[in-house]
Amino acid sequence: IKGQPKEAEAMIQNLSTFYRTSLSSDPLEDVTLEDEVELQRLYLDIEVVRYPKRLKAVINIDPDLMKAHVPALILQPLVENAIRYGVSQSSRPVTIAIEAARVANTMEISVTDDGEPFDGNGGGNGIGLANVRDRLETRYGPKAKLTTKKRVKGGFIATLTIPLEDQKWQRSGH
Repeated sequence: IKGQPKEAEAMIQNLSTFYRTSLSSDPLEDVTLEDEVELQRLYLDIEVVRYPKRLKAVINIDPDLMKAHVPALILQPLVENAIRYGVSQSSRPVTIAIEAARVANTMEISVTDDGEPFDGNGGGNGIGLANVRDRLETRYGPKAKLTTKKRVKGGFIATLTIPLEDQKWQRSGH
């Protein structure tokens, strides 16, 4: 971003806010989906500077779910994987979408990319996905899960299913 002082300043501000927030977050605590998505938006804004012609981000969250709680930083490994295996390995534009919707008594949050088709696990060792699964199991037991699959036309989708029935915000009429 040489010769682009405003863009450089904005990226440094985003980076600073992202690091400050992620380092002060306790992964054992819950945060609102709104806060978790905002942190991922900061991260994606930073990555757009690295991949200005290849990364497009779309966030589509049911507004009624924004006050629901999720484990802090639960989406970070999923978004990082989408960048690492979707965007960085492609020479064409790739869209990363973060979406959330209510399905019965659960919230389904997906991180999807439309990157290149790949074989195997994309060259990773699966630690990030295993950590997400372990955190969901520790926090919610069998009520929550992470499902992953390759998309037919390329890319990957990771979906978190998190129970809503014991969420405090629901009892207050939301």
